[in-house]
Amino acid sequence: MTFKLSVLSRDPAGPILVAGYGQATSQTLAMDQLHFDALLGGGWASQTVLLDMDAVPFIDSCAIGWLIKSQKHFKAGGGTLMLHSLQPNVRNVLGLLKIERVVPIAADEAAARALLAAKPQPAAAAAPAKPRAKAPRKATKAVSSK
Repeated sequence: MTFKLSVLSRDPAGPILVAGYGQATSQTLAMDQLHFDALLGGGWASQTVLLDMDAVPFIDSCAIGWLIKSQKHFKAGGGTLMLHSLQPNVRNVLGLLKIERVVPIAADEAAARALLAAKPQPAAAAAPAKPRAKAPRKATKAVSSK
């Protein structure tokens, strides 16, 4: 079964809801159909997309690479890609690889919307950390054993 993406909802005031269907593997990914510009049109990288993974029972390294590459494009364009409703096997694979450090993952659509609503802390507002001074080393006496 070919992995497919489908737009579920385009709310001008909210995120675009997209769903994935089928096993996401190197053999089922039709890369020409997985570009978000084909699905969402020009300027897709500036959009906020919630990707429902409920109907995706399996994911391999090729599909994970596609997710990471897509997220890089979203970040560069000022947009967001967030996954939600992952099957347990898919969640385990992505969790082992710490993919949530790159692509945000939420339990379900409501949790994804809540994460979007939370205001991130701007990096410029954080005070730079002061370097810690090293404590002087204590002199140790050499003990001879005679």
